[in-house]
Amino acid sequence: MLFAAGIAGGYFYFSKKFPQQPSPSGEAVQGITNITDDLFTIRVYYPVEGRLQMEERKVQRKPVSMAVAEEVVAEFLKGPANVKVSEIPKDTKIFGLYRGDDGILYVDLSDEFRRNFTGDAIEEFLLLKGFYESLISNVQDITDVKILIEGKEMENLAGHIYLIYPLKDVVSSDASDLQGTTVTAGGADKDGQ
Repeated sequence: MLFAAGIAGGYFYFSKKFPQQPSPSGEAVQGITNITDDLFTIRVYYPVEGRLQMEERKVQRKPVSMAVAEEVVAEFLKGPANVKVSEIPKDTKIFGLYRGDDGILYVDLSDEFRRNFTGDAIEEFLLLKGFYESLISNVQDITDVKILIEGKEMENLAGHIYLIYPLKDVVSSDASDLQGTTVTAGGADKDGQ
C-alpha cells in the first residue's frame, strides 16, 4: 500500500513540476502554417532601365486597407531586388497615409523623396507611375494617389512633372511624350500645349 501511494504521489509531483510539452515537430508544422496563412502577395512596380518592372513580394497580412497601403509604400521605397542602381530615392521615410472622402490616398513622404531623386523626366514619370500602380493594384478602396512632401503639396518632384494634382491623370500619359515638357493633369505641358 505504501509502495502504491509513493508511486501515485511521485506521479502527481512530477506531473505538476514538469508538465507535458507538445512535440516539437507538431509545433513547427503549426508555426509554418500560421506564418504562411498570415502572408499575402503584393505587386510593386519599379522604374528600371526606362520601363516599369513588376515584382511580387510576400508581406504580413493586414486587416485594414490603410495598413496594406503603408506596407506597399514601404516595399516600394526599398527598391527593386537584384538591381545595382535603383531609381528609388534613398532614405525616404513615410510620415503618414490618409484616405480622403473622395477616395484619394494621400501619401506623406519625407523630403528625401524629392531631394534624393536625380533622374530625368522619363525616370521621374516612371517613378511616379510605379508608385501609383503599386498602390492602385494592391489597395482596393482608393481611386487616386496624391503625394505630399513633409505634409505639404509640392509643385513638382524634380522640375518635370507637377505634383499639385493626384497622380492618376498625370501618369496616364505616355512616357515618350515627356521629352522637354512639364506634365500637368491632362498631359499638357506647363504652357498648356
